[in-house]
Amino acid sequence: MPNSNASEEERIKAWRAERARIAEADKAARLLQREAERIQAAETAKEDRKDAALTLLSSSRKGASQGRINATSISGWFSKLGNWQLFFAMVVGPMILVMFYLFVIATPLYEAQSVIAITKSSDAGTGSRSGLLGSLEKPSNLPEVFRAHSYINSQALMDSLEAELALVSELSSDAIDPIQRLRTIPFLSLSKSMQFDRFVESSIDIQSGLLTLYVRAPSNAQAISVSESVLRNAEIQVSTLGQQLFDKRQSHAAEVRAAAETQVADAQASLVDLQFKYQEVDPRNRVESIYARIKELEDEAQRLDNEVQKAEIAGIGDSPQTSKLVALEAHIRDQIKQERSKLVAPNGPSATSLNNLLMEYELASLEVDLAREAVKTAIEAQAEAGREAALSRSLFQVVVPPRTAQTPIYPRKPGTLLLVMIICLTCFAAATTFRAAKT
Repeated sequence: MPNSNASEEERIKAWRAERARIAEADKAARLLQREAERIQAAETAKEDRKDAALTLLSSSRKGASQGRINATSISGWFSKLGNWQLFFAMVVGPMILVMFYLFVIATPLYEAQSVIAITKSSDAGTGSRSGLLGSLEKPSNLPEVFRAHSYINSQALMDSLEAELALVSELSSDAIDPIQRLRTIPFLSLSKSMQFDRFVESSIDIQSGLLTLYVRAPSNAQAISVSESVLRNAEIQVSTLGQQLFDKRQSHAAEVRAAAETQVADAQASLVDLQFKYQEVDPRNRVESIYARIKELEDEAQRLDNEVQKAEIAGIGDSPQTSKLVALEAHIRDQIKQERSKLVAPNGPSATSLNNLLMEYELASLEVDLAREAVKTAIEAQAEAGREAALSRSLFQVVVPPRTAQTPIYPRKPGTLLLVMIICLTCFAAATTFRAAKT
């Protein structure tokens, strides 16, 4: 029995050890499988990234190859052209097109030139300046010349020429070639007035103060006609500006004179009111009569005083005759005091002393005299303003009337062809140099 129990225990231990070994083997197998699956997933992700990179690389290589093909085709086409073919394409062809435009399409324009001088009557005595400093001085008529220049280049002149000659409509029609034609281009912010200087423009000689007018038109007669219209409108504008200045000066002088005359009337009215108030036409007469009376009385008193002194010296100072002389002298002295009191004592219903009345009258008379003097000065200033305005009025003089050449001078064919040829030759030289560098 004991042996059987021992064997049974050994068998159980062996079975348990076998089960533990099998469990460990299963566990190791599962771990190996999980590690293999993780490695497989990592390999799959790596392959996917590699495929994406290869796809991107292949697409970029395809684009680069396509660009190389295009560049190669262009450079190949460019290299296929010979020097003479390239010269014809870049020099001869453009020159033929420009010559076709200049000789077939371009509208020939005749230019009429005229010279204008704007002077003043006051400049006659200051025109002869000699020496270095005299030659450096600017002409005095430059402001008027610049005003005329601004008017010639203004929209106002365009409107006047359009109303008189329909010039703007003609220059905007098929009568002018497409390049020189006036047109409004909103995209480039270009208006017809900005291009009008192609046909009408002016320049100023700063040293001489002369204004030169240039008018270009399809015919000689039209160029002269437009020049005369421009000169006429410019003269009207200059005369209008001078008349406005003259009217403003005259108006200002007339206003000053009217104000002075009003001041005279007010001062005279104040003087008359003062005379009515005190019932005195001229208080100076009464004052003068009082002073004359005082002088007479003082002379009489002085004579009596001399008589009294002579009587006292003669020893008859106590005689009745001498006493009468003394009494008469005292009476005359009292009259002198009374006359003097009339100058300072209140007099009349206004209770104003004669001295104050005289002072008010003198002030009122002074105001009248000053007002009359102001009127006199205003009249002289008005006359002087009229003379100065007349002397300063601008005189529009056409020094050289508009004349044109026998042949049209626009477009300038030799200069234009030379400029185009230089540009084309420059481009041709750059192209040949670039092709030589590529090869």
